[in-house]
Amino acid sequence: MNAAFDTLSASKRLRDAGVEERAADAIVELVQSATHFPDIGGLATKADIADMATATATKLEFTQVRHSIELLETRLRAELHDKLRVQTFALMGGMTAVVGLATAIIKLAP
Repeated sequence: MNAAFDTLSASKRLRDAGVEERAADAIVELVQSATHFPDIGGLATKADIADMATATATKLEFTQVRHSIELLETRLRAELHDKLRVQTFALMGGMTAVVGLATAIIKLAP
């Protein structure tokens, strides 16, 4: 936002204070150009940068936790698969033994 600046009035006041006309005009021109600097209100502050760094660190931590959870899930699935395989073979072996025993009883029974 640029402030309104009365250059004629400022130059006259400087001349009335004893400043030469060329020097007064140069000072007024300098002040006027200084009022035309862009608004820096939208630039990032140190607090904004710190907040962004915190948010980035938090996202990194979430990514690391998500990766750890995925690894744990993969490991648990592998362990469950192995246990189910062992139980399946044990059950099949038990059923084979029962069928064999039943067959033997039927053949040996009078």
